[in-house]
Amino acid sequence: MSSLNQIWLIHVIPRTLLYRESTVVYAFVAGFLFSLLIVLFIYSHYKNRKQYNPVDKEDLENTIAQQDIIDNLQAEKEWLLKEIHHRVKNNLQIVISLLNTQSSYLHNEDALLAIRKSQNRVYALSLIHQKLYQSENLAEIDMNWYINELIGYMRECFGTEKKIRFLLETEAIRLDVAQAVPLGLIINEAITNASKYAFPGDRVGKVRVSLKMIADNRCELRIADDGAGLSLDFDLDDRTSFGMSLMIGLSDQLEGQFRMWNEEGLTIEVSFLRHYQLLGYKVI
Repeated sequence: MSSLNQIWLIHVIPRTLLYRESTVVYAFVAGFLFSLLIVLFIYSHYKNRKQYNPVDKEDLENTIAQQDIIDNLQAEKEWLLKEIHHRVKNNLQIVISLLNTQSSYLHNEDALLAIRKSQNRVYALSLIHQKLYQSENLAEIDMNWYINELIGYMRECFGTEKKIRFLLETEAIRLDVAQAVPLGLIINEAITNASKYAFPGDRVGKVRVSLKMIADNRCELRIADDGAGLSLDFDLDDRTSFGMSLMIGLSDQLEGQFRMWNEEGLTIEVSFLRHYQLLGYKVI
């Protein structure tokens, strides 16, 4: 063997093997340290999460508890409002019964008519509270339902089923109580006048009732009959008639415009702006 080979075997190869072993050891140590760092990071993250989770859970429980309180208060408020409407309706029914009892002791036709008109006005009010009590919506009245119910009652009250035909053209309009009450009383007065005076004797005819939305978020109520109409010397500004004065005053309460004219009978028209803000709507 040559001296070169001996030098290679004695010095170079052992150093090469030692270098490779050292590299393997360093790589193993580095891998172990890296793995240890990962384990420590995971453990630290887990510990922090475990530490803060009870706080998050407590906040969540508090939020749920507060929402339950709000829901309970809302349900209680709705129940109280329904109870108020129910009691008001019952009290108004008592008033109607008292007026009916009083009428049995009267023999004057004018006095009996005044009692009957008062009963109809009170019924127009009680019908609104009855609807609010029975409905899930405590803020507004379905006027289509209301007008049908009110006119059906008045037809029976005046016994005009065979004499007067009512034509109803009402859209699905909802109004808040502040507007439904005066509008209902206006309808009551107009139908009362048509039933009593528009068709004298055996004369028969029609009464058309319409409620619709027109331009600029305005509602229009129109009640028209084909009866005798107003006398030529009738003065619209004369408020000596209680019914006429009431309709004009209720129109002012609606901040609306009241019109009345003869056109193959009598036509009454009331237009007013709907109270969107009271219903929670936003007009854009």
